[in-house]
Amino acid sequence: MNKNVLALIAGAAALCMMTAGCSSQTADNTTATATEAATSAAAATTAAAAAAEEEPGWQDDDMAYLSGIKASDYVELPDGYKHQEVEAAKPKDPTDEDVEKRIEAVLQSNGTLEEVDRKVEEWDTVNIDYVGKIDGKEFEGGSGNYDLVIGSGAFIEGFEDGLIGAEKGEKLDLNLKFPENYPAADVAGKDVVFTVTVNKISDYKLTDDFVKSLNLTNAFGQAVTDVSTFQEYVRSNMIEENEAAYTWTVRHQIDNKLLEICTFKQDIPENMLESYYFQYQNYLNNAASASYMDLPTYMQRQYGATQDNYETMIHDFAKQGAQLGIIYQAIADEHELNPTAEEIQGAIGEYVKADTTGLKADDLDRFIKEYIRDELVSNRVRSWLYENCKVTEPEDDSEEKSDEDASASETSEENTEDASAGNSSSDNADDNAENADTGSSAEDSGEGQTADSAAAHEN
Repeated sequence: MNKNVLALIAGAAALCMMTAGCSSQTADNTTATATEAATSAAAATTAAAAAAEEEPGWQDDDMAYLSGIKASDYVELPDGYKHQEVEAAKPKDPTDEDVEKRIEAVLQSNGTLEEVDRKVEEWDTVNIDYVGKIDGKEFEGGSGNYDLVIGSGAFIEGFEDGLIGAEKGEKLDLNLKFPENYPAADVAGKDVVFTVTVNKISDYKLTDDFVKSLNLTNAFGQAVTDVSTFQEYVRSNMIEENEAAYTWTVRHQIDNKLLEICTFKQDIPENMLESYYFQYQNYLNNAASASYMDLPTYMQRQYGATQDNYETMIHDFAKQGAQLGIIYQAIADEHELNPTAEEIQGAIGEYVKADTTGLKADDLDRFIKEYIRDELVSNRVRSWLYENCKVTEPEDDSEEKSDEDASASETSEENTEDASAGNSSSDNADDNAENADTGSSAEDSGEGQTADSAAAHEN
């Protein structure tokens, strides 16, 4: 089973939270409410609008939708699918250091630097002049002036640590070595001496006024107005992120196994495949535009596609998305998890209420109504499966591997230093700052390639 395809199918949770602001579900939510389904449906608005405008041929065909088929005619559910065994490390509470780093990222993204009269500490911004010499001679790109964030990993290993404890006006020599795999071959692996002058030491101050400027509200609807409540807010968001990542991991594995163990008895209706393809293509086009790329480039960057096979890959996404939808529908039929007509109407009402264009329920075409209905089904089924699965803790070496994977992007950035002063540009601090400010997890969860579509049943 293609790993990237499964990431696309099962990875909609993070995008839904980023796009629609919905909260992650936990195992306690055994039934999805109309509001949840409507919120999830909002993630498909663009694709739905496009479908309504273009009126593709499949739109009025009953067999283009899950409600128009008998799922058990298409898929056979194996014995034991209810009690799946998956492996996932339980979410850990953030440490005080984790919270401090997240707050520091927020300050760097939104705060105002102020000069301080003390020695250099981690996360200070230090204005420096530096001169690099190899074998006693200056080399091209090895000298300059720079505002360096201590702890950012912007310069080669040892440079930033060597400045901790320095005072304003101090001049010191840092005896370092360029990494063997340094991009600039003429300095890679060589010993270097950087003579550094500390011109100014600045830091961001966490104050009540700064907190108020963020205009944050906690989970209880209360304004976050001082340092203490902000620290609690950040910690709470990080706990929620860890729990959401755990839930996503478990559900991703369940979906994985369902696609592996369920047997399809006949081909999926062609118009249903067309429907799913249309939805996925619209989502991917929108994602590409948001990333300032054309679709082929986006597909290459995200999924390793080529100019020759990216369309085929989208068709694969659509087919497996349809397969997962049919599996959910078969489970819903077997365990009476289908929504009532009243619940569907309630979800449609919530969807319309959330729209800001004056949309009315009568204006919705069948595509959106069917999507909302399918989301109610998938939410219930996925929660039911989550409730009934067995989760085991990974072995210690697996946990270590997970920790390595989680920090992989950080490590890779540290190994791509810029030859012009031994610095490696890294977007990690900016990404962390954005995540901390919004409380979202770029969950950045699981595959790191999360995606959504109007048919990727996850909220």
